[in-house]
Amino acid sequence: MIVLVFIGSARCKPVNGKTSGVQKQLQTSKDESTVEEDIHIDLNPFLENMKQEFLRSLNLSRVPHEHNKADPPQFMLELYNRYTTDKSSIPQSNIARSFNVKDATMSKGTDSEKQHLLLFNISIPSHEEITMAELRLYTFLENDTNYVQARIKVYDVENNKDGSTLHFLASKEVNKKQNSWETFEVTKAIKRWVKSSQTTNTLHVQIDRMGVMPLEGGGLDVSVSFKNNSSPVLIIFSDDLRNEKKEARDELKEMILHEEESVFLAEANTNYDEDKPPSRRKRSTKPDFCQRRSLRVDFKEIGWDWIVAPKEYEAYECKGVCSYPLGDNLTPSKHALVQTLVHLKNPKKTAKPCCVPTQLDSISILYYDEKGQPTFQYKYEGMQVAKCGCR
Repeated sequence: MIVLVFIGSARCKPVNGKTSGVQKQLQTSKDESTVEEDIHIDLNPFLENMKQEFLRSLNLSRVPHEHNKADPPQFMLELYNRYTTDKSSIPQSNIARSFNVKDATMSKGTDSEKQHLLLFNISIPSHEEITMAELRLYTFLENDTNYVQARIKVYDVENNKDGSTLHFLASKEVNKKQNSWETFEVTKAIKRWVKSSQTTNTLHVQIDRMGVMPLEGGGLDVSVSFKNNSSPVLIIFSDDLRNEKKEARDELKEMILHEEESVFLAEANTNYDEDKPPSRRKRSTKPDFCQRRSLRVDFKEIGWDWIVAPKEYEAYECKGVCSYPLGDNLTPSKHALVQTLVHLKNPKKTAKPCCVPTQLDSISILYYDEKGQPTFQYKYEGMQVAKCGCR
């Protein structure tokens, strides 16, 4: 589904010759004394319908509640900025989600080690395939220590009727002079979690000191704070197994159909105006030919605050008339060519072809899912008009 559908404008009558509900509303509510004024209609029901379609395409059943929204990790913002500024950089996966730790407990260890149990609650749509998963831990030096050498190990905790089993996932030796983030691949664990259909699962993190430690006993630990955006976080990368190209084609067909059937702008009341005396008609100006024009979309203005980035973007729209002769740049279909000729011979028999999008592009978006999880989608199809033509 696409935002462009509800913000596009049409310059044509419905191709099927029928009068839409919107057209009837315009024709019956228009005040004859204000023919030259702009037409205004209530778009709220239309916007609500488009919002539901937009949510459906993102696999969301509802808008995320405000209290469920977690602040996007800095890594997710960096991910979005990286792939929107560098067009030559292509991620290995199309979708990335972040899951903050839900609970963290420190278990008993020896004097030279620390152990943490990290509880996560994850949910991945069934039509997506996990390609990679990372655990990101913010590590910090204790007691004003200037240098620490340690080994960090990560385990998957599998609970069964006989107790718990630790499955080794990753290990890293670190030589640290300052606080920083460390990343560990945990793909195997996340795939097991999803396969088992358990939404709540645990990772075990163990930190072993290495080398000679200072007398004051300073060491290395991981932050489990929920206050300063430094808590452990899972980043899960996945691909949508659905046919994106087919969906993009379907969206384009929907958009063309909408443009053909929508008549709520200037020419919505063409027949109405034609019946008026010349003095009552709008003054006509030389029409512009069909072309792509600028159209800025601000998500906040339409109440879609679950989209984190971009705040706004260039969607473009198709505007103008499809008049004879139709140039090759408008890529007219055979039907459009025939329709143009028929219109030339008998304007009352058929309308001119419509100026509609013939190719759509994708954009990258960072948004909240219905559970409030920050989600990055590299290629969200059908969000930007690439080419216009006459159909």
